[in-house]
Amino acid sequence: MEQNVCKNKKCGKHLPVGYQHKYCENCRNRQVKKVKTVGKAVLNLAVAFGGVAVTVATKGKIKPKI
Repeated sequence: MEQNVCKNKKCGKHLPVGYQHKYCENCRNRQVKKVKTVGKAVLNLAVAFGGVAVTVATKGKIKPKI
């Protein structure tokens, strides 16, 4: 009977029998946290560039509060 192991190269924890995921809970939570922080950064950049685009498009008549 094969022992399942977490697919993360740095982790390698043994997973319980019948576990449905390839990664352990700790590795999955770290990956979700990383995706959330990257998503927030991308959203902040999009808002900043959107404000600049509005200012440029209206030739300074509308000044967004950043």
